[in-house]
Amino acid sequence: MPTVLGIPLIGFIQMVIGAVVVLFVLIKYLGRPKSKKDSFIIKNVHIITGDKTEKFNQNVYVSKGIIEKISDEPMEIKGVQIIDGEGKTLMPGLIDSHIHIQGMNSRSDEDSDRFLAEKIPEIFSEGVFPYGVTTIKDMCAPRHFAYKLRDMINKGKLTGPELLIVGPNFTTPEGHPANTLGGENPWMRKEMAIEVSSKEDVTNGISELKNAGVDFLKMTYQGGDYLFFGKNVPLKKLDKELMQQIISEGKKNGLNTTAHVFYKEDVRDLLEAGIYGIEHGILDEALTADDDILKLWKNSGARFVPTVNAMTYENDPNRLVNSIHNLKLIYDAGIPVAMGTDTMLEAGTEESVQHELEYYVEAGLTPMQAIELATKNGAEHLGIADRKGLVKEGMEADLILLEKDPAKDISNIRFINKVFAKGKTVYSSNPIASYDIPEYSYPEGVTEIELVSEDGSERKVDVSRYSTDNEISVTIFKDGKVYSEEKCKVGKNLSAEKWHYVRACDNTEVTAEKADGYIHLTGTFKGKAQDKTFRIEDGLWYQTMDMAMPAFIASAQEEILFYSIGTGDNRGAMGLGEFAAKKCGEETVELNGKTYKCDKISFVLTQFSWAWTGYYWFDKKTGQMIQSGEKKGNAVTIKVRAKQ
Repeated sequence: MPTVLGIPLIGFIQMVIGAVVVLFVLIKYLGRPKSKKDSFIIKNVHIITGDKTEKFNQNVYVSKGIIEKISDEPMEIKGVQIIDGEGKTLMPGLIDSHIHIQGMNSRSDEDSDRFLAEKIPEIFSEGVFPYGVTTIKDMCAPRHFAYKLRDMINKGKLTGPELLIVGPNFTTPEGHPANTLGGENPWMRKEMAIEVSSKEDVTNGISELKNAGVDFLKMTYQGGDYLFFGKNVPLKKLDKELMQQIISEGKKNGLNTTAHVFYKEDVRDLLEAGIYGIEHGILDEALTADDDILKLWKNSGARFVPTVNAMTYENDPNRLVNSIHNLKLIYDAGIPVAMGTDTMLEAGTEESVQHELEYYVEAGLTPMQAIELATKNGAEHLGIADRKGLVKEGMEADLILLEKDPAKDISNIRFINKVFAKGKTVYSSNPIASYDIPEYSYPEGVTEIELVSEDGSERKVDVSRYSTDNEISVTIFKDGKVYSEEKCKVGKNLSAEKWHYVRACDNTEVTAEKADGYIHLTGTFKGKAQDKTFRIEDGLWYQTMDMAMPAFIASAQEEILFYSIGTGDNRGAMGLGEFAAKKCGEETVELNGKTYKCDKISFVLTQFSWAWTGYYWFDKKTGQMIQSGEKKGNAVTIKVRAKQ
């Protein structure tokens, strides 16, 4: 057999063919487009820039955390992820200029470290990013906690929003937060307050904070009685000369000062002293457009963070009224305003930004103006406008992709599809869970269910029209008089399709109806006009939620998520809350000499699953709720019982 280089001809041919194949594969591999993991293009999207302008049918190229290019021309870049923006809106990430992350429950370094390790990742991933917030300014947190958290985020050890801090607050020994949050918690008092009584105290405090690398200084400038978690706490106001020293000495050290303040004349003192930022504002009176303090404020250059939504927790309802009224006058006077919520992330979520922006529109701002306060103005207020706050070439890619346009209706800020922080996807919406819940029929003879609460109020649930008209009605009586009435049109699985609720005592009447995967709510709540839309898809809308549980009990599901619109006085009122229900087995209940074999169900509000758990017991024979209660600590307190 012929040979080549001493190799049999057939073997040589096989070697050559093999080498050609390997070379071809290698060339194809090396020549393939390289995947750009940190790059993407959002195609054909509507843009709200953050400065009250918008663009349509744009393509946005993001690479390595920066907005590289925005164009109405198609972009062809190899290896880049393509995100379809058709019908969606792109806007800057929200900036919350006034929040508190920790400051309630820790009593030691160990408690704080445990909170940081166990709770913060969940808070950021579930309570911050899903609401479009990508930058936050913490306005008072324990030193031990704040400095550690900041460093972990900055070093990439923890995925979180960009964090700016003020550290502990300047106050008097009898001021907030020293004798409020720290009143019965020595560790919290030491960690969150710099108590000053002399010029030397101020100088030492500023030196400490400068060395710690804080971004701003904060002081409390408020005196008088203050209702703190139901307890009246007398507050002493910081000495005026020390207040002036904090502002002036802070500036000399490159630190601007912002102040917690509630009263008009205190605001005047701060403006005259050269304060940088006013937090909360003038809450003791409704201003007029010609009030001289507006001119003083404008000329001083001081900025304003209103925190309107936080006023819903104030005991004096006039504070909320004045906050809304004064915001519009302050804005119209040309005073720079930035959004802040005063949310305590240890106990809540940044859903409050949605309420805050809705209050701005209620005050008279347009949706675009409200968005500017939460984006461009927030970045300017925090001194980071060179890189944040706008959808603009060269800016960091802190972005929100929305399913609906918030410029048309500010409540559309709720419909978030994706959130990007410095170009990385930190939140992507999931479809709402749907479940196979079978048709339910009440047992023969069950037409009305009567319940009595521990406060003496009575609740009558009429299911007599369910089998014929798919209708359930609920009436609550207080002191023998009708307090509220509601009617629900429901499907055979007891999920609501239409709901009408009336509470005449406070001018509340709303109607909500489900269509095309959304719930549209209109009417008035406490005299305030309502026009809201909530995404529900094929999820369960259990508006009369405890009455809907028999359908869940009859199903093969062990746990479900469902949704209900709040009607109470808390921040969830007229909002769609997500609940989780879980089967807890069977229990026997003794009530008024009778024994009931019951299915036990637990409820939690998913955003606050750690804070509240409700339990409900349903008679296996009739489907009637026998009792309900709530868990506090390890004890369950019964709140409602069936009327016998």
